[in-house]
Amino acid sequence: MPRPVVAAAIVDSLEHPTELLACSRAYPQELRGQFELPGGKIEEGEDAVAALEREIAEELGARLRVGERVAPEGGLWWPILGGRVMGVWLAEVAPGSPSPRAGASHVEARWVPIAELAMLPWIGADLPIVEAVVARCGR
Repeated sequence: MPRPVVAAAIVDSLEHPTELLACSRAYPQELRGQFELPGGKIEEGEDAVAALEREIAEELGARLRVGERVAPEGGLWWPILGGRVMGVWLAEVAPGSPSPRAGASHVEARWVPIAELAMLPWIGADLPIVEAVVARCGR
């Protein structure tokens, strides 16, 4: 079974979210320009939240304050591409952290109003996750 993946739904504020950081893929070519939640694979023996913090530091150069998990109905992991599963957490940029910026994995990283997220070309597997994030932020 492939290693699980973690991703952050980085919002402008965990308490009163109005924007989410959407990242468009740089590769593979068939996904280039499509949007996703940033993150990556959990290393062997690594805690999921520690993996999330490491991946965001590597990909976006930012530190996070991690909030609650966004899980699918009846489970903790979302099914994604390649038979993998993904755990997703709400997060915000930690105080004193550099602002997130697109690295080698992404063409761009941009703040998008939550109400406009559905207009972006999301990777198909990420779309139901983003819809769940939007619903959670609307509470």
